[in-house]
Amino acid sequence: MTNINEQLLQAYATTAQAPIEEAYSLPFAVYSDKSIHDLEMTHIFKNEWVFIVSEQELYQAGDYFAFTLANEPIAIIRGQDGTVRALSNICRHRGTPLLDEGFGKIEKNIICPYHAWTYSDEGALKGAPLTSEIKIDKSAHCLPKFQLESWHGLLFIHLGEHAEPLSQRLEGIDDYLSYFNLPSFKYGYRSDGIEYWNSNWKLAMENAMESYHLFKVHKETLETVTPTRQAFDIAGSSEWTLTGGEMKDNSSKLMKWFRGDYPKVFNNYVLISLPPSFVGILTYESLSWIQVLPVDSEHCIVRSAGISSVKSSAEDRIEKVFVDAFFEEDKVICERVQKGMKSTYTQGGKLVSMEKVVADFHQFLASRLFNTPVSDFYEAPQAELFLNDKDC
Repeated sequence: MTNINEQLLQAYATTAQAPIEEAYSLPFAVYSDKSIHDLEMTHIFKNEWVFIVSEQELYQAGDYFAFTLANEPIAIIRGQDGTVRALSNICRHRGTPLLDEGFGKIEKNIICPYHAWTYSDEGALKGAPLTSEIKIDKSAHCLPKFQLESWHGLLFIHLGEHAEPLSQRLEGIDDYLSYFNLPSFKYGYRSDGIEYWNSNWKLAMENAMESYHLFKVHKETLETVTPTRQAFDIAGSSEWTLTGGEMKDNSSKLMKWFRGDYPKVFNNYVLISLPPSFVGILTYESLSWIQVLPVDSEHCIVRSAGISSVKSSAEDRIEKVFVDAFFEEDKVICERVQKGMKSTYTQGGKLVSMEKVVADFHQFLASRLFNTPVSDFYEAPQAELFLNDKDC
């Protein structure tokens, strides 16, 4: 780890732990400083539940998603037995990455592209060719496994040795989501690829979780269906935060008649923030999300995907154009903000009420990096809509 600027570290800790009433933007340098990045990799991404992919995206035996988390190459694979596992993606022979990053499929075994050492989809070494009189202890050359847990089909990985259950981290969140029937979301979908953003991972997460910028950045896209003025808090803390908003119904009178009445709660979306890597938008028929993973102190990868209660249709192509448009808008604004993070003659200002979710995220960072206290769990008046069935 590079030498840490103690003054910057103290400023980070002090600013990040503040409640929304006292919250300011984080010091600009924490979005580019390499020592801060190393600290976050050690204390957050190597020691926290991190969302990676959904089970629905790995539907068939042999389906895999390979990625790098905190410099650790990993592959999540659905085995022939139907079980999904998180394995090291590094050959135990000479350290070659085994599977290409991204989504793919193996027939049955994982074969190293260098010397053809072969592993089962459970990580066991099955064979090494042309070893002559040298005997390889297969049991000593298995692929390391990582802890993997699922929440409504969303798979979270933990690289640390002593992880508390994911359910403990997410305790209470399902109380506000029961109307949306997440168990019915059996179909997975995803964007064409993984975006590489010239942005620190925290900037991408902050942008994804707050609705304050919609009226400006997404004037012709998201603002037309999820107006900024209709956004509200629901409940949460540093561990998870739910915000929401009323959706404009732009469908035709015929479509409204055909669809019929439905519970009032479905006039709203719920935005789910699960730091450090997941921000999702939940509606009555789908949960769409972006996943953010750091590359280095000034770059990250961002992937969009989701799960749904219905299979893809022709309408999805129209929706994809819409999603691609606001996704590009987010990329442009995050990369623009990143350019300002090198400034040393100015600093960030006061966060406003609509950025409470950002203050919660900052408290998550402070609690993991500096073990600082966090604000109590809160529940906004609008939470009643998601807890009370009187309108159903």
